[in-house]
Amino acid sequence: MSREVYIRAVVKLGSQDPDFREVIAPMEARRMGRLLKRAVWCSSKALQEAGIEMPDAVITATDYGCMENSEAFLQGVLHPEEGAMSPTKFMQSTHNTIGSLIAIRLGCHGYNATYSHTGCSLRSALEDAMMQLQLGEIENALVGWYDERTPAMDAMHLPGTEHAVALVLSVNSK
Repeated sequence: MSREVYIRAVVKLGSQDPDFREVIAPMEARRMGRLLKRAVWCSSKALQEAGIEMPDAVITATDYGCMENSEAFLQGVLHPEEGAMSPTKFMQSTHNTIGSLIAIRLGCHGYNATYSHTGCSLRSALEDAMMQLQLGEIENALVGWYDERTPAMDAMHLPGTEHAVALVLSVNSK
């Protein structure tokens, strides 16, 4: 069974950050890196634009994950004399942190997957969402593509760009 799939919403952030307080409480925001704040804001706005409170699936694409947190954690390992390491940096350094945080904030217990294939993460996430929707496994999906650039990434000449994009796909056109 193949069903038509519609794009209900697309929200993309440029280089300017929005007022995150519209979506994230200041106490919560201070524990998040910039990438997580951008991802939460984009996903929240996309769901709002689509008129969907709870997606059936949260599918995330990221080429490198939360590099800022990964780098901070590794610096703490390399230079322990500079003070106590924050467990938050470790917990927020994995690739699936972004999709997990979005799902937890929404209370979404449905399908949740993260694709981290440098260069084809977004394509993989969109293909997964399309399959789930066309096969009738879900009615809608929140698909996000999130990456950040850090000075260390630039120094290593890693490919990629900074982006925060959220899409809501659905089998219903309205």
